[in-house]
Amino acid sequence: MRIAQLASSVESVPPGGYGGTEIVVDLLTSELLKQGHEVTLFASGDSKTGARLVSITDKSLRTDPDIPQSRWAAYDMRTLIELEKMAGEFDIIHNHMSWSALPALDRIARDKGVPCVTTNHNPVREYCRDIYLRYGHLPYVSISHAYRRLNLPDDLNYVATIYNGIDLDSYELDSKKKREFLLFLGRICHDKGAREAIELARRLGLPLKVAGKVDRRDQAYFDEHVKPELKGDIEYVGEVGAREKQELYSGAIAVAYPINFDEPFGLVMAEALACGTPCLALARGSVSEVLSDGETAVIGQSVDELAERFPEIESIKPETCRRRVEKLFSKEKMAVSYVDIFQKLLKEDRAFILK
Repeated sequence: MRIAQLASSVESVPPGGYGGTEIVVDLLTSELLKQGHEVTLFASGDSKTGARLVSITDKSLRTDPDIPQSRWAAYDMRTLIELEKMAGEFDIIHNHMSWSALPALDRIARDKGVPCVTTNHNPVREYCRDIYLRYGHLPYVSISHAYRRLNLPDDLNYVATIYNGIDLDSYELDSKKKREFLLFLGRICHDKGAREAIELARRLGLPLKVAGKVDRRDQAYFDEHVKPELKGDIEYVGEVGAREKQELYSGAIAVAYPINFDEPFGLVMAEALACGTPCLALARGSVSEVLSDGETAVIGQSVDELAERFPEIESIKPETCRRRVEKLFSKEKMAVSYVDIFQKLLKEDRAFILK
């Protein structure tokens, strides 16, 4: 198949540091190439890929200080214009750019007959809900059953649920490394629960390492809720890459995951389990799909409950955590599932694609 993978230019593929969607796009692109498919990746110019790369920017928008955030949407629009020009070169187009690509995908499907499928990596927010409703007939993939249940289940044309995959070879189960701290890894913001992770660590009297990026829109949150707490055993280590993540996961007693929103998937949970590290997580969104309470995590309704049940972490075996990822969340399983959906969309008639 000739497959177009459509990503935003905000982050590179793969990301230089934290970036969930971009990791998934990179791994899926690599696996599709291994299977012998012809893949074109629409992404920023500093992306590193074996696919044909089509870029509108020399580097990711987030790392370019000369391009203010208010102009980012213009660059994604230019990418979509280029995609429309090239649409006839593809058998199928796979969208990871979210709602902003939907009008262009609808035109491509209708005018050129090229199937276009969108994977939703983020919740449908109120500001873009009407856009999704307008283009609900296009095919969508949800990344968890919880995501589908919580995001317009009766209005979007969901054709599959496919879990995100990770590269298991990049994460080791190091049984010899001493585990001495709690870890919070993710975007530093209210949704991800950075402040609650600090509260949990203080309740337990354990050191906490906080790792992740601070986006411009989250700077005020960081300054108010995180920065004042960075003293004693609460340490901010900044944005980290793959090697640093492995070291942090392997040295953590548990990953604190006290989220304040309905998580669509949560790659951090899968990565932690691959390193044999259990999670302390609040029961929101996909948490109870990715994790298993009592086997790979302690899942609770509040920070208080997580603190009270913390001793249960000792009974969780690293090997059990690893096996769950091997069974459910490998990049190979993800790629096979997407190819199956691509083939079904290509076999279906035009009426199904545009229903």
